[in-house]
Amino acid sequence: MQYVTKRDDVIENIKTLEYFITSGSKEEKEFALDIVLNSEDQIIYKVNGENHFGPVRYCVDKQNTIKEYKANLEEVPQKEINNVMTKIVGNPFFNDKTDEKFAEYAATLNKKLPKIKRSFWRIKDERGKNLDLKL
Repeated sequence: MQYVTKRDDVIENIKTLEYFITSGSKEEKEFALDIVLNSEDQIIYKVNGENHFGPVRYCVDKQNTIKEYKANLEEVPQKEINNVMTKIVGNPFFNDKTDEKFAEYAATLNKKLPKIKRSFWRIKDERGKNLDLKL
């Protein structure tokens, strides 16, 4: 496993995750929805102006794939993963409003949302604005 080292690496993983979420492949879509909804640590970004969320654990492995993600799931401590994300995008935060936004996003995925405490990181673009992908 090789960690991401810059914001652009994280963005590439986010784009891959978004591809999986909208994929025609049942395996890719189910994988993406499962890791998004069940992750305690989320990165926030926008797609066409709407908040989207992705699991930090998926976003910190450079050029991540489904196979690599599953193979490394138990191998790396969450604290180490969180430290990598914090170095790249800044400190995590916790608040009820963001939890509500996450629940709204989860509702668009048509899946049941487990009740777990989540922490969030917000990724910015090169101008320092909230990352907004145009897909």
